[in-house]
Amino acid sequence: MDLYDVSTSIFKNEETLMEDWVPDELPEREDELKEIAFAFKPPLRGEANTHNLFVYGKSGLGKTAAVEIALRELKQPFDELGKDLTTVNVSLKDVSTEFQAVGEILTHIEPETYSRPKGVSLGDLNHRLFHALEDIGGHVVIILDEIDNLGTNDDLLYQIPRARSNDRLEETRVSVVGISNDLKFRENLSAKVKDTLCDVEVNFDPYDANQLRSILHHRKEIAFQDGVVGDDVIGLCAAWAAKDQGSARQGIKYLHRAGEIASDRGFDDVTVDHLHEARDRIEQEQVINSISNLTTHDQATLLALASLEENGKSTTRTKYIYGEYKQIAESVGMDTLTSRSIRDKLRNLDTYNLVVAKEKSGGLEGGKYLECELNIDLDDLYDAFSSVERFDEIIDSIQSGSRQSRL
Repeated sequence: MDLYDVSTSIFKNEETLMEDWVPDELPEREDELKEIAFAFKPPLRGEANTHNLFVYGKSGLGKTAAVEIALRELKQPFDELGKDLTTVNVSLKDVSTEFQAVGEILTHIEPETYSRPKGVSLGDLNHRLFHALEDIGGHVVIILDEIDNLGTNDDLLYQIPRARSNDRLEETRVSVVGISNDLKFRENLSAKVKDTLCDVEVNFDPYDANQLRSILHHRKEIAFQDGVVGDDVIGLCAAWAAKDQGSARQGIKYLHRAGEIASDRGFDDVTVDHLHEARDRIEQEQVINSISNLTTHDQATLLALASLEENGKSTTRTKYIYGEYKQIAESVGMDTLTSRSIRDKLRNLDTYNLVVAKEKSGGLEGGKYLECELNIDLDDLYDAFSSVERFDEIIDSIQSGSRQSRL
């Protein structure tokens, strides 16, 4: 028995299906690439610095890849003009404070720093940050991906772009590119940061099915052997991804997993059956991973929606969700958050595709409110909670209550 037989010829260049692979071109994002390039052009015209840039849109829409492609192409004209360009890519995925953010940047620009510094003041970290930037020299573009994790701790987003005018830097010119999956993040920035960071804004709208078909066809040509993936597979994959908030990343993930399944089983082509199995596996994995990485308050909010859905309220307003959340939180000994905090968490859960949260007008009553529903099957949700022991009794109660109501 050969456990590692990979003799089938499904893939031509499997690496191009990996999430961290950046293509040379980005089909269906030509307009957005031009807008990003606009922000980086001033030094090519003899002006002092690139603009600061804010790029936003939901996950999987090509934001980070577009910024990286635009900056990669900027290197040549900079070299021709004798200008130095340094790009610093920083993920703020697990960052929640300014101190952590500065520390994370330092791991990318201080040669001797391999992990975030501890036991020092924020002032000391800032001093090191600007000293390291001055050592780099030339033009430095700092890309802060998932910038929304900073929340209201946004002073850093003012300090870096203003470093020269505030005499923190003499020679080096620095600009910031903020990338956010949270469409509401910009609204919560302080006025001074908004004026500084958002020189140029680029919004990435979700792809439609036709655009996704074009993107997947292009990736198929690069990644798979000729004739291995048919148009029926590409069409179905594009249709699913279009429904999943127009995410090209999700479509490519479905296609890659389907290819792996076909290859593992010795097939010479990828079929629709392989794609169906791939989708089922990926969606189950994503739900489990997403829920296990949530805070306990996020988890309680999801269970509040589950409880309401079990009782026939699949779509409901925030105030009812909050009432259910409070009961769940108190029953497991958690301190409860405010209604506003839970509203913010519902928006965050929407970015993870676990919840659909839509802002509605209050009509004659005035004001606005969120209307929310679960975006995952209840059985899949309960399966994903199997590793979260804290809520075992709550889930049993929700399910038994639902059974009683149907008797």
